[in-house]
Parts: sequence; structure tokens; C-alpha cells
Amino acid sequence: MKKFNILVIDDHAGNRASLQEILIANDFVVKTAISSKAGLELLSKELFDLIFIESLMPGMNSYQTCQTIKADPRLRNIPVIFVVRNEDLIFVKEIYESGGDDYVVTPLVWSELLMKTRIHLELKYSREMSRNMNQLLEAKVAQRTFELEDSLKKLGQAKKDLELLSIAKSEFLNLISHEIRTPLNGILGSLALIGRYHYTDEVNRYFSLLDTSVKRLEKFSNTILEASTLRIKGDKALVFTPIDLVKVMRQAINHCSAKFTEKSIEIILQNETTNSSYKGDPKYLEKCFTAILDNAFKFSSKGNKVEITITNEANGLFKITIADYGKGFSKVAMENIYKPLSNLEAHFDQNTGMGLHLAKLIVDAHSGSIKAGNRETAGAIIEISLPTK
Repeated sequence: MKKFNILVIDDHAGNRASLQEILIANDFVVKTAISSKAGLELLSKELFDLIFIESLMPGMNSYQTCQTIKADPRLRNIPVIFVVRNEDLIFVKEIYESGGDDYVVTPLVWSELLMKTRIHLELKYSREMSRNMNQLLEAKVAQRTFELEDSLKKLGQAKKDLELLSIAKSEFLNLISHEIRTPLNGILGSLALIGRYHYTDEVNRYFSLLDTSVKRLEKFSNTILEASTLRIKGDKALVFTPIDLVKVMRQAINHCSAKFTEKSIEIILQNETTNSSYKGDPKYLEKCFTAILDNAFKFSSKGNKVEITITNEANGLFKITIADYGKGFSKVAMENIYKPLSNLEAHFDQNTGMGLHLAKLIVDAHSGSIKAGNRETAGAIIEISLPTK
């Protein structure tokens, strides 16, 4: 346990002796001074936990001494208790005005003296603990703030690095796409010229295979470039204009109609909207619908059908549902369905692996959502929700 250090300033030897005897008997460390000057000299050399001072002393009076103590930042938190005679209680006001904390009356009552001593020491100790705790908390807060600021700086730098990496990736993909399309244009042009001549069925079959492969490669080049643009720019890549959503869907159907006719697959469009006006990018939305229809075509058997429904939802959304009667999504496909170039057993274009990936990027850029799943009976279903505002 800490032993408290107490200073007694009193020019009366009897009072000093009585105070010293009582305090030492109760396990306090006590030092005495016979004058204000001697007391201040002691205070300049060491710190005390509490000060007793006699109220009436010659020379520098007790009230001035107390004011001097309270004016010193190093000493101001030390409790000062005045020792007054019963006839001097009229000066209590001066005690508190000078900064004194309390007083005891002579002749001393031991129990009162010890009670007040302990109360003021406990208050001083509690205030010191509170200050120390505040300083500790402030230091912790300062340290944590510094750590958070450092983390924010690192996160900011990491974000910049990622942005630069993303831009570099986009530029690389743009370059690859351009470098692929340049020779493709030459091949496509040459094939168009060769197609004017007549060849044997076997040679024509080879030319047809070559033409199909080149067009697939061209489609892949265009798709990956568009996906890269959307990933980098998001909705800033779009041109928002007032459109008719049903009309855009019909354009996507017309774009796919030839190959659907070849497999005798019927496309059924059900327009259940009361108002199909929408503000979006018609070019990208048509690409989105075309990609999903193209995937439905690839996994639909001959003579089957694809059903499209467009409705106005009560929550202010357009809901576009595209359902087919093919084999549906496998478990592996569902786990990787929106990943680009995932060439797994998925219900999308396995030649490019970009179908639903591009569709999702387009829907996300329109602040919408896309959900893929299987029908209860057979086939797959894609649901797109687009906010009307």
C-alpha cells in the first residue's frame, strides 16, 4: 500500500507535534515546517499528497501561501486543509477564496481529522487515477487513429494499384481484341471473295467450317472487348436514352430468328406490361437479351420452344423472364455461371464462355439484377429485374 506523504506548516510547536503524532500513528509519512517560507521550500524539493496549514501565521500569511501553492501547476492538485481556532471561524470565507479545500478546528478531534484526511486523499487519488486513465485512453486513441490513418493510406495506395492494374488489363484486352480483329478482317474478306466461285461439296464444307470458326473468333473478340469496357467503366460506358423495352426485346428476337427457325424452335413473347417505356442503353440491352437467347438456343432440342415474358412489377421493376425446355443447369454450371471463360459444363456459350458474364455486366450497369435457375419440369430460366427509375 502507498504511504501518503503529508506536510504540516505551523509556527506553533504544540500544534505541529499533535498533528504529527496523530498522523504518524495512522501510518502517514509526515514532515513539518515552522513557516510559510520553509513550507514552500520543502514543496519545491518534493511532492506531498496533502498539506495542513495553520490559519494565522506571521510574515507571509496562510491565505497567500495557499494561493501560491494553487497557482503552481505542479502543486495545485494537492489538497490544502487549514487548521483554525474556534474563534477564527469567521475567516472560513477567506479559506475557500484562497483555494483551500477544507479546515479542521482546534482543539483537534482525532476522528474528524482522520476522516477529513482520508476523504481528501481518496479524492486526490481518484482524480489522479481518472487523469491517468484519460491520458492512457487518449494515448490509445491517438495510437489507434495513427494505425487507422496508416491503414487508410495503404488501402488508398492499394486501390490506386488495383485501378492501374485494371486499366492495364483493359488496355491489354483492347490490344488483343484489335490484333485479333485485324487479321480476321482479311480472312473474312478473302472468304467472301472465294465464296463467289463454285467448288466441290467437300471443299465447300471446309470453307463453311472455316467461315464459322472465323465468325466465332470475331464474336469472341467483340464480346471480350465489351465485357472489359463494362468492367472498367460500369454505367459510364452506357448511353441512357428513352426506349421501349418490348421493342428492344423484339430486335433481339429478330437477330436470333434465323437460327431458331433452322431448328424449328418457337419463340413466344408475352408482353404483360401496361407501360414498357424505359431509360437505358438499347445497344447493350439488345446484346444482353441476344446472349441469353443464344444460350437458350444452344441447349434447346429441335422443335422445342423458348418463352419470354415481360411484366411490370408492383415494386417498380421491369421483370424479364426467358425460359427454355432444354437440359437445364448442372450443379457445376450453377457454381460458375457468371464467371468469364469458365468453359465448364455450363448452360451458356461453351465456345466463348462469355454469354451470361456479359449479360450480368450489362444488367449490373443498369442497376438491375439477374438470376439463373432451373424450371420445375425441365429446362432453364433466366430472370432479369430492371428498375423503372
